[in-house]
Amino acid sequence: MRLRRLEGEFSGRLRIVHRAFVLVPDDRTDRTFRDYHRAHRQAAAAQGDDAPRFRIPDAGERYPRCSFPALEAAAWARDAHPEAFAAFDAAVFEAFFGRTEDIGDLAVLCRIAAPCGLDAAELSSAVRDGRYRARVIADHQEAARLGIRGVPAVAFPGQSPIVGAVPYSDLRQAAGAALREADGIS
Repeated sequence: MRLRRLEGEFSGRLRIVHRAFVLVPDDRTDRTFRDYHRAHRQAAAAQGDDAPRFRIPDAGERYPRCSFPALEAAAWARDAHPEAFAAFDAAVFEAFFGRTEDIGDLAVLCRIAAPCGLDAAELSSAVRDGRYRARVIADHQEAARLGIRGVPAVAFPGQSPIVGAVPYSDLRQAAGAALREADGIS
């Protein structure tokens, strides 16, 4: 994905740190895709050849019930199986944005974990016992403190966060500016 490409392009001078951002905090209400969601996906999909593949859902299609399970599963994968995290992260992204699957559903997460080399029973246990819930909440609170109100979001030291799907060239320019500032070059 774009951040991994950016990390590679800056030859180890840039380190990506993943943090959780809770979009759907609970499953108490029925949610559906709205024109708002469609418009954001259409704009992101129209960014050129390197744009991620987005399925544009019809208004009224079911939206994920809760984003906590996916975020907790990702935190578990990052800790327990760091070698598989990138594949799982990409698989969760593809499940939600590419196929509009409910990534709040533990069965969906377990199904997409297997091809990534992750044990579904371990993932299920980690999510069910809530051992990563506090970390997800702390990440979300830190993002809010930084002014982040949506995803995707990227924060470079010394700059305002970049929120929303932006062209790769914008990310590259911001990364370069942050590294020049860190090097004391204006």
